[in-house]
Amino acid sequence: MPNFSSKILGNSVSALVAQQALIANTSNNIANVNTPGFTRREVALMNRADAASASSALSFGSGVDVGTIRRISNNYLESALRETHSQLGQANVHNDYLGRIENLFALTGPQTTIGSALNDFFSAVNTVSVNPSSIDDRITLLQRGEDLVASIRTTYDTIAETQTELDSRVPQEVDAINQYTAQIATLNDIINKREASNIPAVDERDQRDELLNKLAEKITFQSAEMSNGMMNISLANGFPLVAGTTSRALATTWTPSFAAGDLPPSLEGRTLCYVVYNYGTGTAPSHLDLTRTIKSGGGALGGVLQLRGYADPSNTSAFEADGQLVNIASRVESLTRALLTDVNTTYLGPDEDTTTAGHQASSGDLTGTPPDVFGLFDFAFSGTKDVDADGLPSQSDLTATGVPIFSRILKFGVTTPERFAAARDNDSTEGTAVFPTGDGQNAAAVAAVKTDRLTFSVGSFNLLGSMDELYSATVNHVGSVKSKAETDVEVADASQVSAQAKRDELSSVSLDEEFTNLVKYQKAFQAAAKIIKTASDMLDQLVALI
Repeated sequence: MPNFSSKILGNSVSALVAQQALIANTSNNIANVNTPGFTRREVALMNRADAASASSALSFGSGVDVGTIRRISNNYLESALRETHSQLGQANVHNDYLGRIENLFALTGPQTTIGSALNDFFSAVNTVSVNPSSIDDRITLLQRGEDLVASIRTTYDTIAETQTELDSRVPQEVDAINQYTAQIATLNDIINKREASNIPAVDERDQRDELLNKLAEKITFQSAEMSNGMMNISLANGFPLVAGTTSRALATTWTPSFAAGDLPPSLEGRTLCYVVYNYGTGTAPSHLDLTRTIKSGGGALGGVLQLRGYADPSNTSAFEADGQLVNIASRVESLTRALLTDVNTTYLGPDEDTTTAGHQASSGDLTGTPPDVFGLFDFAFSGTKDVDADGLPSQSDLTATGVPIFSRILKFGVTTPERFAAARDNDSTEGTAVFPTGDGQNAAAVAAVKTDRLTFSVGSFNLLGSMDELYSATVNHVGSVKSKAETDVEVADASQVSAQAKRDELSSVSLDEEFTNLVKYQKAFQAAAKIIKTASDMLDQLVALI
């Protein structure tokens, strides 16, 4: 015969315990409502089997058991949120640094840009062509020439310094990545051991998810949770950053073991660092280059490398790297080289004496003196500049000097007003130069170069067009990449808000919901206590009847 009194009391006691557990979990949820990365918990309740009365016609059950506590989360939503962290980290880097570069090419504002300086210089040259004897106009020309040189050097140096700043940021980002992966590996170990002992590792899983979000802000990675609860993390090429309880620390180096010779220079003439994993030792390194892989992804480090550029160890020039800053710097350098070659060649005038070896300048200054080979635009260099000694400045001369970058050492070649060669020889006799008084033919020819179609080619950049077209294309390019960066930030930010909302809809703590649950669990607790009181009264009455 079933013992209904014990059944009533046993069921009620188990109910009290269960409701206490539910209330304790609810209080924990409420306490962590504003804790970053906290995932709402839920306590599982299970019907307690009634084995003793299994053969009876009346089987009421034996109450309730408190099961395990679990996190209310969804791997897909967590992964989607991490992806937005990666996108936003990359977009913010692009937007921040490209904002600096865009200011260099602003169409409005008080600053002197290459474009405004270029217009002012050629306008000053044209003015001298009209009145070549005016010293005031010549002084203005010298000032405008210095302004043009200064704007080119300032623009290029700012781009180069930005690349160096980005390069110095790479080790900082790598250090942060290593910290996150090491902590994830440690949590993997704790989670595995706890869950192997049937102890829920809910707090550790929250911490790991938060670290995964932080890691996603730095790089793009692939993750997979194993059956033992551990999370493995790898790069797009399969390189394992975290495998179980082991993490692999990345490193940065400016002397990679895979470089056969001298590394290509950066835009400042230094070298760029590489993100590697060292399979060797400190004294005998064996580096695996991971720079390209990380650069092809998102996150802050991916964004840094995309702007800074990747220099293949086999490259020989700073302009062979493939970053955004390199692309923009190549355009500036191509203009510099056009000034040194095309403009200087026009400034020399046609060959005045074809019977003499080498080009003989047919232009002259106020004293009748012809200009040097690099007479209008020059560069600071102590070696031979006209390497082939043909009297003409050329791209081959620039290459032969061994100078890697000319924008940083560009200078204006005319130092006094009288030395600007505005006139051209109008005597048909070869070997004899005659410059008419007030002649400005050479200045007019130089002024016309601004609209001539020239070949601009540096590194991977090539353009056939005028100087105006080159600068306009550069402004459009910088504006386009900056506009895209701004759009990417807006899109990534909106995507993150949406992904966070979907994740929070499932996993975050709702005070309204928790308050409702608290009332429900409290009522259930009171009901269980009331049943115990009722059972006690019934027992008292039964005893009184005996």
